[in-house]
Amino acid sequence: MKRMIPGIAGLALLMLCWQGAHAGLRQLRREAQGGAPNAELKLGELYQYGVGEPDHLVRALAWYDRAAPRSPRAAELARKVAAELTPAERQQAAAWAKPRIGPP
Repeated sequence: MKRMIPGIAGLALLMLCWQGAHAGLRQLRREAQGGAPNAELKLGELYQYGVGEPDHLVRALAWYDRAAPRSPRAAELARKVAAELTPAERQQAAAWAKPRIGPP
């Protein structure tokens, strides 16, 4: 039984960390959807590199495009990501960047 306690405690700690990260991601998404350029940039990076979200370059480009008018870094990253996508993918990112709520 003593051997199970560290395992259970470790699992509980992992769950608490995951819940905290998930709550942080929800907050970041709310800020990005509200138009905060820094949050839009960070969310784009999370999608680009698959941190906390599966990597999804089309979504990354959409968030970068939303932040680009107010963030030179986002504009630079948007150009780099766009170069890796097909015209159809770039068109999808542009469509996602337009709605007020942002990409899915």
